Amino acid sequence: MEIELHVASSAVMRSAADLRQQCIDALAEEGTIHIDVAGVTDADLSFVQILCALRTAAAETGREVRLRSPAPAAVAALLERAGFLAAATPQDLDFWFHGERAQ
Repeated sequence: MEIELHVASSAVMRSAADLRQQCIDALAEEGTIHIDVAGVTDADLSFVQILCALRTAAAETGREVRLRSPAPAAVAALLERAGFLAAATPQDLDFWFHGERAQ
Protein backbone atom coordinates (compact mmCIF):
# COMPACT_ATOMS: atom_id res chain seq x y z
CA MET A 1 0.00 0.00 0.00
CA GLU A 2 1.16 3.52 -0.76
CA ILE A 3 0.29 6.66 1.15
CA GLU A 4 0.48 9.95 -0.76
CA LEU A 5 1.17 13.30 0.89
CA HIS A 6 0.95 16.50 -1.11
CA VAL A 7 2.91 19.53 0.09
CA ALA A 8 1.55 22.95 -0.87
CA SER A 9 3.66 25.46 -2.77
CA SER A 10 4.35 27.33 0.46
CA ALA A 11 5.81 24.95 3.05
CA VAL A 12 6.51 27.39 5.86
CA MET A 13 5.79 27.72 9.58
CA ARG A 14 2.28 28.98 8.89
CA SER A 15 1.35 25.65 7.28
CA ALA A 16 3.53 23.44 9.50
CA ALA A 17 0.67 22.18 11.68
CA ASP A 18 -1.19 20.89 8.62
CA LEU A 19 1.88 19.10 7.25
CA ARG A 20 2.66 17.67 10.68
CA GLN A 21 -0.88 16.27 10.95
CA GLN A 22 -0.65 14.74 7.46
CA CYS A 23 2.55 12.99 8.57
CA ILE A 24 0.97 11.72 11.78
CA ASP A 25 -2.00 10.40 9.80
CA ALA A 26 0.33 8.73 7.28
CA LEU A 27 2.26 7.03 10.07
CA ALA A 28 -0.99 5.59 11.39
CA GLU A 29 -1.50 3.76 8.08
CA GLU A 30 0.53 0.91 6.61
CA GLY A 31 2.80 1.16 3.59
CA THR A 32 5.36 3.36 1.92
CA ILE A 33 4.85 7.09 2.32
CA HIS A 34 5.33 9.10 -0.89
CA ILE A 35 5.58 12.87 -0.65
CA ASP A 36 4.86 15.17 -3.58
CA VAL A 37 7.06 18.27 -3.18
CA ALA A 38 7.33 19.17 -6.86
CA GLY A 39 5.27 22.34 -6.46
CA VAL A 40 7.13 23.74 -3.43
CA THR A 41 8.38 27.23 -4.25
CA ASP A 42 8.78 28.56 -0.70
CA ALA A 43 10.02 26.55 2.27
CA ASP A 44 11.55 27.13 5.67
CA LEU A 45 13.23 24.96 8.28
CA SER A 46 9.91 23.81 9.75
CA PHE A 47 9.31 21.90 6.50
CA VAL A 48 12.72 20.22 6.62
CA GLN A 49 12.36 19.38 10.30
CA ILE A 50 8.95 17.79 9.81
CA LEU A 51 10.17 15.63 6.93
CA CYS A 52 13.29 14.60 8.88
CA ALA A 53 11.10 13.64 11.83
CA LEU A 54 8.80 11.67 9.53
CA ARG A 55 11.76 9.78 8.06
CA THR A 56 13.02 8.92 11.56
CA ALA A 57 9.61 7.81 12.84
CA ALA A 58 8.98 5.70 9.75
CA ALA A 59 12.43 4.09 9.92
CA GLU A 60 11.81 3.08 13.53
CA THR A 61 8.96 0.89 12.30
CA GLY A 62 10.78 -0.37 9.19
CA ARG A 63 8.82 1.82 6.80
CA GLU A 64 10.05 3.88 3.89
CA VAL A 65 9.47 7.53 3.06
CA ARG A 66 10.23 8.76 -0.47
CA LEU A 67 9.86 11.99 -2.38
CA ARG A 68 7.94 11.51 -5.66
CA SER A 69 10.54 13.64 -7.43
CA PRO A 70 13.84 15.22 -6.44
CA ALA A 71 13.62 18.27 -4.22
CA PRO A 72 12.82 21.41 -6.23
CA ALA A 73 15.23 24.34 -6.41
CA ALA A 74 13.68 26.20 -3.46
CA VAL A 75 14.11 23.18 -1.19
CA ALA A 76 17.62 22.43 -2.45
CA ALA A 77 18.65 26.02 -1.76
CA LEU A 78 17.17 25.85 1.75
CA LEU A 79 19.00 22.60 2.49
CA GLU A 80 22.26 24.15 1.32
CA ARG A 81 21.80 27.39 3.30
CA ALA A 82 20.85 25.51 6.45
CA GLY A 83 23.91 23.26 6.24
CA PHE A 84 22.00 20.01 5.78
CA LEU A 85 23.98 19.08 2.68
CA ALA A 86 27.42 19.66 4.20
CA ALA A 87 27.26 16.32 6.01
CA ALA A 88 24.62 14.58 3.92
CA THR A 89 24.76 10.81 3.94
CA PRO A 90 24.10 8.77 0.81
CA GLN A 91 20.66 8.02 2.31
CA ASP A 92 19.98 11.76 2.68
CA LEU A 93 21.00 12.41 -0.93
CA ASP A 94 18.82 9.53 -2.06
CA PHE A 95 15.86 10.94 -0.15
CA TRP A 96 16.17 14.59 -1.20
CA PHE A 97 17.63 14.21 -4.70
CA HIS A 98 17.07 10.58 -5.67
CA GLY A 99 20.77 9.87 -5.27
CA GLU A 100 22.56 12.84 -6.73
CA ARG A 101 23.15 16.14 -5.04
CA ALA A 102 21.70 19.03 -7.02
CA GLN A 103 24.31 21.31 -8.55
